[in-house]
Amino acid sequence: MQKTLLLVTDESIALKSIRISLEHAGFRVLVGENVQAARNQIDACDCLISEIRLPDGQAVDLIQEAKQIPCLFMVSQASLSLGIQAMRHGAFDCLTKPIDHDELIKSVRRAIQVHPSSAAHTMLGESPALERLKQQINKVAPLDTTVLIGGESGTGKELVATSIHQLSKRSAFEMVSVNCAAIPESLIEAELFGHVKGAFTGANQDREGLIEAAHQSTLFLDEIGELPLAAQARLLRVLQEGEIRRVGSTERTYIDIRLIAATHRNLLDMVSKGTFREDLYYRLNVIELACPALRERAGDVLLLAEAFLKRASSHMQRTELRLSEASRLAIETHTWPGNVRELQNAIERAVVLSDGPTIEPTDLGLKPVSQAETQFTGAEQFNANHDNQAMMSLEDYFQHFVLTHQDHMSETELARRLGISRKSLWERRQRLGIGRHKDENAEK
Repeated sequence: MQKTLLLVTDESIALKSIRISLEHAGFRVLVGENVQAARNQIDACDCLISEIRLPDGQAVDLIQEAKQIPCLFMVSQASLSLGIQAMRHGAFDCLTKPIDHDELIKSVRRAIQVHPSSAAHTMLGESPALERLKQQINKVAPLDTTVLIGGESGTGKELVATSIHQLSKRSAFEMVSVNCAAIPESLIEAELFGHVKGAFTGANQDREGLIEAAHQSTLFLDEIGELPLAAQARLLRVLQEGEIRRVGSTERTYIDIRLIAATHRNLLDMVSKGTFREDLYYRLNVIELACPALRERAGDVLLLAEAFLKRASSHMQRTELRLSEASRLAIETHTWPGNVRELQNAIERAVVLSDGPTIEPTDLGLKPVSQAETQFTGAEQFNANHDNQAMMSLEDYFQHFVLTHQDHMSETELARRLGISRKSLWERRQRLGIGRHKDENAEK
């Protein structure tokens, strides 16, 4: 996920050159020239980079207003005392001018990785399913064992990996993330393991691979199910022996990494079909975590929608935008097959398309939902475009909904999401012969 930086300086030449370097490094960059401009945009960024002295005041004052993000300050030799003061007040780093762009980029990446709230504030939600996942992350992070993260596309598997890394003993080093599906099969071994000069056409010099770059840190391999069998064999050796050989080389390089892998595919099915190595699967699956789909995170969807709206509207300077009641209802009702990523994209699109001041369902690409529909289907109804669901009777839907969600919802939550009272929920259970889940029997 692309990170957004806020660069604040009144020096136009420095602003331009630093901005170009940061954008070339893959960051999105917002800019400002004074303290007030920073205040107006600070909620939309992941990291603040600012001159220590600005035309309308001291940037140190921004530290308390930016509690959720790391702050880096640029100081002259004459302002070193202010830099020390900033560090005492919680600044992540201070860099002396003239700024070394490579050092700045390294510091920014380290700040985003290490800052204690940088992962926590992105894993928004209070649902039981997400709280269980957070508890598992807290237990797993210090262990330094291999972790396999499963879950549908868009559920936030990379955020889970980032959280594990930040809470681990390797957090001082930058986590290396690789999307195995994004690298052509012909190049993936050279990208992961590196190569020596002359190993293949175009290999004009020795090159370190991404696994080697993760030495002493965490290597995150997303969509590991897309890794070709030959690369799987090489990766297995890394996990078994702690060593790599660059493509075209016979020399061994010993490395110390923690591996976190993620996939939306069923690796056991792939093992049975011969497309994924069984020995590698069991090496990866030391600890398995599952990212819940958004439809399983009861109550989180509106919380996430509001957070995405705040961020996007601030970034696009449309802070007056609000979700209409119709939009809130449509958001709760939609099943979000693309999960959190789909929700975020829908909100960002709505901020661009809405004529304001309220965002309507059509801005989100959703159909308005009538109150009558929610009396039986509530926020978890399937969309009308799911033909099988549309053909369900109300009793069939009730039974399907209760059996699907009673493991992670209380009776009160089930009734609320179905748009009925707890008494009506109990009566329907009795009529249809659906017993309450054993964990629910203790509910008062």
